[in-house]
Amino acid sequence: MSRLRFPTGKCRISDDWSYKDMPVVYMENDYIKVGILVGRGSDIFEFIYKPASLDFMLRLNKGIRNPNQDFTQVRGTSNQFEDYYYGGWQEALPNSPGFNYRGASLGQHGEIAMIPWKHAIVENTDQRIALKLWVRPLRVPVYLEKTISMEYDSQGIHISERLVNESRTDLDIMWGHHIAFGLPFLDQGARVLTNAKHFKAELAMPDHRRFKPGKEYNWPNVMDKHNKPDDASQIPAYSASPYSDLAYLSGYPKDAKYALWSEQEQIGFGVEWDARVFSHLWYWQERYATQDSPWWGDAYAVGLEPWTSAWTSEPDQAIKRGEWLNIKAGVALDTQLLAGVVTSEPDI
Repeated sequence: MSRLRFPTGKCRISDDWSYKDMPVVYMENDYIKVGILVGRGSDIFEFIYKPASLDFMLRLNKGIRNPNQDFTQVRGTSNQFEDYYYGGWQEALPNSPGFNYRGASLGQHGEIAMIPWKHAIVENTDQRIALKLWVRPLRVPVYLEKTISMEYDSQGIHISERLVNESRTDLDIMWGHHIAFGLPFLDQGARVLTNAKHFKAELAMPDHRRFKPGKEYNWPNVMDKHNKPDDASQIPAYSASPYSDLAYLSGYPKDAKYALWSEQEQIGFGVEWDARVFSHLWYWQERYATQDSPWWGDAYAVGLEPWTSAWTSEPDQAIKRGEWLNIKAGVALDTQLLAGVVTSEPDI
């Protein structure tokens, strides 16, 4: 991420906070303030660039709720993630589609986004701060640990992660970072700058979609649903016609990256990750088009989400085809991500 350097700047970290009885940790320096909801999924619920007083993360009108305080009438459904979804940045594991995996009933986007994580502040100096978080879901025997660190002169964060299969059997998983952006950042539209090679729109999306599904294109030159050329990298302004869509970007080199760049404001948000683990970038847009559940015509969101594979309505078949990440018994997988504010247009 691009940097500005102020030698007098200092890092600060505190876990003396809570929101609706859910523990919260704040990490900050002179440029950014990052709020982490450790009491519910370790969500990054805000990522504020201080010089512009701009929060990049999506925040829906329904707000953040505590699943242990606000109960749905029917709790046994597979869409609890959507019931409590407010925006922000969640981590999803060990699946995306709800299904029965070898006897374990798994809801949408898995277990770890809806449960408390344990945490510890492991570094706390003026120059550098670090927060360690870890979790074990109930139904699939994996252990996930991550450390989020920040330096005094940086406009971003570094995330190092370790996923461990703690069982005596091989496991198939989907793992993703559900990162979503909203208004006012996207009010005048934006461009998606990324080093992907391929683009394919999801077949299962409704008619109020933008892109023509079922064919792989060279990013970003695609066809829209009316069979006309479209530049998929362009996100139109807030005032444009409503639509919703989901597509997958792939064909990344080992070092994958994107920046969501606002030409109008000359600012953006960038993410870099290891494409050997997260091989697909989900490109989700919901622009007031879905009038029924779960959005009720009141969601304006753009998600750019690194995942280990594309979504599927037939997870068992995808596993048989080897599309999911297979982790051998007792094996650990390490990976890293970088995320932060971009203050000059990147050359990607």
